[in-house]
Amino acid sequence: MLRSVVEIKDDVMEELFVYAVLYVVGYDKYNEYQETLDRLFINEPSNNELLHLEEMECKDAMLHLIFLMQSSSFDQNAFGMHLMHSLKSIYFDSNIYDFAPRMYKLWNYLPSPMDETEPFHTFCYADDCLSYGDERQCRVLYETALNYYEERPYSNNNT
Repeated sequence: MLRSVVEIKDDVMEELFVYAVLYVVGYDKYNEYQETLDRLFINEPSNNELLHLEEMECKDAMLHLIFLMQSSSFDQNAFGMHLMHSLKSIYFDSNIYDFAPRMYKLWNYLPSPMDETEPFHTFCYADDCLSYGDERQCRVLYETALNYYEERPYSNNNT
């Protein structure tokens, strides 16, 4: 059952959204997702959305989280920080030719207008460099995006 959510008031869903987008682009982080969900639910046992996710199978939960991410207002900076942190280890353990198309696919799952803001928008075009053999520039673009939140102080807003 999919439920429409206008605003998620609790700042707990951003981490889970990261696992959902990683899942849909082919990165299996189910154990980390389950540990995070359990931790969040223990801290907020009255959160009905977390309870609902606890009861779902992995694939259903990931698709539900993608739906929530697309239809909810949430802290994009917190999401971005969690996403870039998770992507760093994947990036450094991956072949750039495998990583790049997945980042374009990931970008397609991001809600508007977040998909048009940095560092997320980089995922739309960074792989273009590979088509003309410029792997170095492609890496510069990805590494700049992955380090975006380290270069800027965190502020709790949805810019």
